[in-house]
Amino acid sequence: MQSTNEDLRDLAGFDHQAKEIADFLLSCKKITVVGHIDADGITATSIAYKALQEQRLNVNFNFIKKIDENEIKRINKLDSDGVLLVDLGSGYASKLDHPGLCIADHHEVDPGGHPSSKRKGQVSLLDFESAKGRHLNPHLFGFDGSKELSGAGAAYSIAKAMDGRNRTLAHLAIVGAVGDFQDSSECRLMGLNRRILDDAETIGSVRASHDVRYFGRESRPLVNFLKYSSDPRLPRLTNEEEMCYEFLREQGIPLKEDGRWRCWVDLRPDEKERIVTILTQILVGSGTADGASRLMGEVYSLIREEPRTVMHDAKEFATLLNSCGRYEKAPTGLEVCIKGPHLKRERENALRNLQNHRDNLKGAIEMVRGKERIVLGSVQYLRNGDGTFCLPVEDTVIGIVAGMLLGSGDIPCDRPLLAFAVSVDDNNIEMTKASARGTKELVERGLDLSSAMRRASESVGGTGGGHNIAAGATIPPGKEADFLAEIDRIVSAQMG
Repeated sequence: MQSTNEDLRDLAGFDHQAKEIADFLLSCKKITVVGHIDADGITATSIAYKALQEQRLNVNFNFIKKIDENEIKRINKLDSDGVLLVDLGSGYASKLDHPGLCIADHHEVDPGGHPSSKRKGQVSLLDFESAKGRHLNPHLFGFDGSKELSGAGAAYSIAKAMDGRNRTLAHLAIVGAVGDFQDSSECRLMGLNRRILDDAETIGSVRASHDVRYFGRESRPLVNFLKYSSDPRLPRLTNEEEMCYEFLREQGIPLKEDGRWRCWVDLRPDEKERIVTILTQILVGSGTADGASRLMGEVYSLIREEPRTVMHDAKEFATLLNSCGRYEKAPTGLEVCIKGPHLKRERENALRNLQNHRDNLKGAIEMVRGKERIVLGSVQYLRNGDGTFCLPVEDTVIGIVAGMLLGSGDIPCDRPLLAFAVSVDDNNIEMTKASARGTKELVERGLDLSSAMRRASESVGGTGGGHNIAAGATIPPGKEADFLAEIDRIVSAQMG
C-alpha cells in the first residue's frame, strides 16, 4: 500500500477526502472519537474532540490500547451517528461496519479492502462502499504514513477542513508527529507534516530551529543530556556518567547556574558551538560519519508554553503524553492538550505520570538487559533464561524497551528485534503482546514490519500491524515459537 513516488501522490484527493469527512461529521448529532493511547493518539483525539466541541456538537471520546475482536464489536455497536477513529482503524477497516464510521489514521491499510476503482491521478484510494469511503490515510493517496503524516496530522487535516480557525491546533499535530518519530529518518519533518508546520509557524505556536537533536534539551541536566544520547550514540559518553562529567569540565562548561542544574537550552551560543564541534569530531573520529550527520537537525519548540519545561519542546511534550497513555491516564493527556478547565491539576498529574514512566522504563531496561538474545535467520528476539518468551515488563512499554535496546549499542542492529510481554484484555484473558523494532537502514533494505507482524500473527490466530520500522501484534499464548518462525521467514523474504 505504501508509495514514495512523488508522481503518484494525490494531494488534491487527500484534501477532498478530509473535507468530505469534515462535512459528514458536521451533519451528525452525536459523535464518538476513539483514539489510541500513545502521544500521537492522544494528540489526534484532542484535535478531533476540540474541533468538534468548537462546533457545539455532542461529542465524547474513548481511548483504547489496541483494536481486537472485542473492540471491533464495541465500535460497531456504538450509540452515535458519527464514529471517528483516530490513529487507529486502517488495519481493520474491512471488519468495521458502523454506519457512521470515519477513519483518520496513518498506519498500513487493511489489505482486505481492495480498490474497486481508481480515478485519474489517485493512487490506491480504497473506494469502500457506504461508510468505509470515509477513510483518510496518507497511504491511500501515495504518501508514506510512517514519516510524512501522523495520526494527529490526519485528524488535524479534517479539523482544518471543518473550520480554518482550527489552525490553532496545528502544534498538537506537530507533537503527535515527533512523538511517532516522523522527524527521525531525515532529521526533520517532511511531506504533509511540512504543511502543518507551516500553519503552526504562521500562527506563532511552533518555532522550528536547527539544533542538537538529543532528547531533553529543555529539562535534562547537561550530564544526563549526554549520558542518554542515543541517535547518534556518542563513543565514550553514552551511558557513561563520569565521562560526561569529565567531558563538560574539560570544555569549561559550568553545570550549575543560580543554584539550578543547567540544561542544553541554558547554554550560550558559544558554549553550544564548542560542544557541537567536539562531539562532531568524536563521531567522525570513531568512524561514524553518518552519526555525525544526525547530530544536528530540526527541533520544534511550542512557544506558547513555559520555557525550560517538558511542554516547551515537542518531543518532551510527546513523552509526557506517552507517560499518561501507558498508565491508563490518557484523558489526563487530553486535558493537558486542550487546556481544559482542570488544567493545573491535570498538568501536575501528567508530570507525576512522567516521573513514574521514567522510573518504570529505567527499571524495565535494567531487567531486560540481561535476558537471552536469540538470533534466527533474519530476526532476533529476547527471552527469559528459562526459555519462556514473555518478559517481566508491562505490555504498554515493551515496544519502547525494544526500541531503546536496539538503539543502545548493546544489541546489534543488523536485524529487527522482537520482545514479548503478557497482555490482559478487557475480559481478563491473557494474550501475548509482541513488539518489533527495526532501523532506517533495515527499512531501506526492504524491511516492512507492519506487513510481517500482521501476516505472522494471523498465521497463529492473532492480529497485528503498524509501521514498516515499528509494529506490534497480539497472539495466543503458546504460539510464540510458531509466530517467530513465520516472521523470520517473511522478513528473510523481504530483505532477500
